[in-house]
Amino acid sequence: MGTVLIVIFVLVVIFVVASVVLGRSTQEVQSARDTEYLELEGSWIRYRVSGGGPPVVLVHGWLSSGRIWEPLAGRLAQRFTVYTLDLSGFGESDKPISGYGIRYGSRLLYAFCAHFGLTRAAVVGHDIGGGMAMKLAADHQDMVGRIVLVATPADEDQVDLPTLLWLTTLPVIGPVCYALGRAARPLRRLWMRPFVLDSEDLSEEVVDDAGRSTPAAVTTTLKVMRRELARGKLLRQAGIVKVPVLAIAGEDDQIVDPQAANDWARAVSAEVVFLDGCGHLPMLERANEFNARVLAFLTGDARYLDTIAAPPREVTGEDEDVTAEETFEEPPPSEPPPSVRVRRENDQDPEAPEPEPTEAEPTELESPEPPNIIRKQQGRYSPSDRDSIRDHDAGGDRRDEDAEDRGGASSDPVEDNGAERGPRGRGGRGSGGEAGGGPLPELPGHLFEWPEWKEPRSWDRSREAEQRPREESDDVPPEDPEEKPPRS
Repeated sequence: MGTVLIVIFVLVVIFVVASVVLGRSTQEVQSARDTEYLELEGSWIRYRVSGGGPPVVLVHGWLSSGRIWEPLAGRLAQRFTVYTLDLSGFGESDKPISGYGIRYGSRLLYAFCAHFGLTRAAVVGHDIGGGMAMKLAADHQDMVGRIVLVATPADEDQVDLPTLLWLTTLPVIGPVCYALGRAARPLRRLWMRPFVLDSEDLSEEVVDDAGRSTPAAVTTTLKVMRRELARGKLLRQAGIVKVPVLAIAGEDDQIVDPQAANDWARAVSAEVVFLDGCGHLPMLERANEFNARVLAFLTGDARYLDTIAAPPREVTGEDEDVTAEETFEEPPPSEPPPSVRVRRENDQDPEAPEPEPTEAEPTELESPEPPNIIRKQQGRYSPSDRDSIRDHDAGGDRRDEDAEDRGGASSDPVEDNGAERGPRGRGGRGSGGEAGGGPLPELPGHLFEWPEWKEPRSWDRSREAEQRPREESDDVPPEDPEEKPPRS
């Protein structure tokens, strides 16, 4: 019995010593090339520059690196100068024992932008990188021109880690658990699996980056971030930020609560976009839509949103009676006005959220009231379209009754040459009539042979029948049934 206790005690001592040693381990860049590394805040930082144009800085999140932005950087490089970097403690940068969190990260971003002389730069931040971008804009308002927050928590309670990953952040067993994950790739994949909704979207780069940090960087970054977000500290400071902000969140994010985007919107009046069927990594899970959203926001050109592919439509038996007129969609013009672009986007996907207005200046082609387009889908109207049709018909019937009460005159404008208009609405009468200033035009003889002809409404004939005796009574005085003989 005594031997067993001695063995257990020795194992516990070894475990504690290993945990302390691993928890205080650091890593430094061995060979830093001048074209890829900068010494900022006492650490060597790996960075990449591509493209040409206005500056855009991409900041990754926790357990990640700048490689996560490669799909977006390739699109942005066509119009912008794109700067990506590996934050201190992650990727290929130095990993010191301390100096982590939102405040230290914002100082690192400021030194990075100052080195390249960047002013009014757009900053795209994911996870904790979004908090660093907001802190940088609050402390140096002339440094940031636009901000994109991607799955960024606004409060400490909005971060929830899976169990296996949560074990790596514990004080004693955390360093040992993280060391095991660095050595075993399948364990790292289990860490990162909840970050995406579909396992096929979990790239090998994401799994590799999760094991390139140190226990001190992983634990300290998460602990300091939660302390800096507690009780709305960063939200209150973000209230002074006046630059345009876009908040993007995945509706199925299991790491950061998607409602954090609404909290940012209340603090800085940001535009909010929720991506359905998306987890914590929208830049990988919904790359096409994510890139289009970011490009439209940074450029102010909503035509990028037209490139978002609509979901495939299932063809059923009910679609056989859909005519060509119902399925035809007019191609978009080369430079459509903002109002028309918003209407077209809603027609493609009726359940899509209403897009936020862009900052494009109004043009002469823009109408004050966009046309109310109503289309059938799968042989029937949507509930909102049915209400619009019902209101339209009810309004037309009330206008016809009001016109007859005034003597048959229509309230619609007519031309000065007395030209008569055609029927109004569905089966309505023309603007002429007995009381409208002229007889009805003669109908063609073959009119009633048309297969699509609809009989006039019954209330039209009844009202004409009631009107005819009334007009005759105005011309001929009524006769007294009991005619009195003339007086002599």
